[in-house]
Amino acid sequence: MTATVLTLSRVFRFGGRDLDDPSPDMTPAEVLRHYARLFPRMLGAKVIEPVLEGDKHVYAIKEANYGDKG
Repeated sequence: MTATVLTLSRVFRFGGRDLDDPSPDMTPAEVLRHYARLFPRMLGAKVIEPVLEGDKHVYAIKEANYGDKG
């Protein structure tokens, strides 16, 4: 009997928007750098460990928190 391997797709969530995985061969950090060219607010952001939603791994991208002025 042969075991079936299920490959889950990845989604990167930023600012309430789901971004497609540009390449499954890229690491999450590489995906972050890829999208930072389109979304400058991602500069300094970090990728959070994925959560499973249905048949997808969802990686949240969190912006850097620099605090308040004052």
